[in-house]
Amino acid sequence: MKKKSETKGTLLPSALADVELQHIDRAVAQLRAMHNQTSGTLNVEYWRERLDAVVKGYALVPAQKQHVDALRIALDAVDAGPRDGSGGHGRRSTNRLWAKAA
Repeated sequence: MKKKSETKGTLLPSALADVELQHIDRAVAQLRAMHNQTSGTLNVEYWRERLDAVVKGYALVPAQKQHVDALRIALDAVDAGPRDGSGGHGRRSTNRLWAKAA
């Protein structure tokens, strides 16, 4: 089922996007902290998808667009760094826990 904003082509107010961006900020900080550990893998792609959903679903103001750009850069940095050799995109459990916290 599509969200109201998707069916009518209207975007949600920018004020509502702040909650999503703050949530993604916390997740990126956790990803950075976990990145240097050898236990588990990170699913950066999931958080990229969440960020894309914010961009597509909300009428962002310029400051929020800059915030999105900064988060994309942070996700790229986490994704580009060294890993424990287990692959990187297979496990979503950590990300799902973060998503439920929103």
